[in-house]
Amino acid sequence: EPPPTSASLLDLCNLPPSSTAVERRSRLARLKSWCAHHPETIFQLLTSSEHRDKKTGCMPLHWMAGTGFDEAIELILDHENDRELRLPVNQHAHHPSTHRTPLHYSARNGHIATCRLLVEHYGANPHPKCGRGGVTPLQLAVWQNNIRIVQYLVEKNGMHVVHERNGFNCGLMHWIGLVPKKRWGGDNHDEDGIDENNDGSGVLPLARYLHSMGIFYESTPQNSNTQGHTSNHKAAWGGNLSLLQYFRDKHGVYDIIQDAAGNYCADIAKMRGNMDCHKWLLEHGSGDRAESYRVLGLDVGVDMDVVRSRYMELARMSHPDKVIQQSGSNDEKKKEAVDDFVKIKAAYEHLTKEGGVGKQKNPKFDEIKLLENHKRMEDTLDGSEKDDDLFMARLIAVLSDYGDDGFPVSLIARRWNQIWPDRPFPKEHVITRTVKYSKKDGDGSGMMVLRKKVKLLKWLKWKCKHTNVYFRNIDGDVLAFEYKGKEEEK
Repeated sequence: EPPPTSASLLDLCNLPPSSTAVERRSRLARLKSWCAHHPETIFQLLTSSEHRDKKTGCMPLHWMAGTGFDEAIELILDHENDRELRLPVNQHAHHPSTHRTPLHYSARNGHIATCRLLVEHYGANPHPKCGRGGVTPLQLAVWQNNIRIVQYLVEKNGMHVVHERNGFNCGLMHWIGLVPKKRWGGDNHDEDGIDENNDGSGVLPLARYLHSMGIFYESTPQNSNTQGHTSNHKAAWGGNLSLLQYFRDKHGVYDIIQDAAGNYCADIAKMRGNMDCHKWLLEHGSGDRAESYRVLGLDVGVDMDVVRSRYMELARMSHPDKVIQQSGSNDEKKKEAVDDFVKIKAAYEHLTKEGGVGKQKNPKFDEIKLLENHKRMEDTLDGSEKDDDLFMARLIAVLSDYGDDGFPVSLIARRWNQIWPDRPFPKEHVITRTVKYSKKDGDGSGMMVLRKKVKLLKWLKWKCKHTNVYFRNIDGDVLAFEYKGKEEEK
């Protein structure tokens, strides 16, 4: 048999989920043969960074752990070559998965037996943090709705890890909102791999467990991450309507907090195309709706007949004419009576005529809408100048999402398209320059426009010339900033 290569070893370690017992034995037998006949080559392939998977930065051991190939893990970690060197169980992956360990992948992908093998048999660190953001296996297990692994890691590490935040100030209350739709049912799926709980309710057992461990879901600045996102923002981002309803019904959470970019949860849901969540947040999850019920002294969601009856009762009790008649000439009480009645009437009409729909919307998008309307009406500028005005307004709106931290240039197009899907970010990046040229026959000169396709960053620098937008390379990431008057090096 020929010696193994980087590609052949990685392929062998990437055990498909549908693998039969026969295929597992076949792969294991081949790995044993390589270890016996090519020990030096195997050691290099397992340890040298030049043999990593170039796309993920992972080594073969990470693939074994991520696919639950326990027999291969035991063979490799128990194997000693002639130099008596053993592969470390906490082996670090390379960029872009910097410092993730095998446990990160087994926890993320739901292999509880592999997690136990790594931690209990080989002494793996049960709470390692990766080099980018300090993400832990526990956080990844929550993200993938692997409740058994979450419980196991909490048991091994202690309850204090439940309250940790990563480098982006994200805690478990944020990760649970980001569970992808294909994992909403956890491990409950039929033979075709379709989740039984595809309405998002399959995430609720984990949400309840985390709450029992001391996790709170309230929408407060203290419960927000670096972007200002609350648990509710993340559930809106993930499109999990059942989780949004759980937050409201069990924890009194409403869409009343704006993130650092000014976005309500409804804005986030709309950006992501989660229109069912957007509609529900406006109609049932807004602070306006809850406040209207509060003004009337009613529980949120009671029947409209109860609302009407309560309004008639309050109107009889607090109508200004009646209060004024009882209070005589007291001007302060007159004003207070009028104000109270106006609030009661507004709350009643909001619920009965407007359906209690909230008005939560990022104001910066309204400002851009005004610019768009102005562009349609204004005809004194040429089209290119007006288009540039709108481009810069939208770009600055995107950059404001990250505030003073800078917005990654590589993510600008994606964010732009989430906010304005009907006005997509330019796919071609062309720089134009008008130059003067001499005519061939010597009869004077003319002007011509040169066009050149360039990469995104160069194009953005050209578009943003003489504006308040500038760019910096920080730790290998190019970030865009808006200059706001401070002494900044542009």
